[in-house]
Amino acid sequence: MFKSYVAVIEKYRGFLIAFSCLMGLVSSWGNNGVLTWIMVAGVIICPLIGISDLKQARLERDSAGPAK
Repeated sequence: MFKSYVAVIEKYRGFLIAFSCLMGLVSSWGNNGVLTWIMVAGVIICPLIGISDLKQARLERDSAGPAK
């Protein structure tokens, strides 16, 4: 059961980090300009990493072949 949670976290970690950046962005909007722009960059870049992770997981699953 623990392995399944780890597999899900590994697959969707980019999206989880992007969500936390979004929450940080909302809570600190306007307080600090540098922090705001770092969080904006995290919200933009992390989903791209998440999409890459999903594509890689799909390729690994497909290259493993049919289950016997």
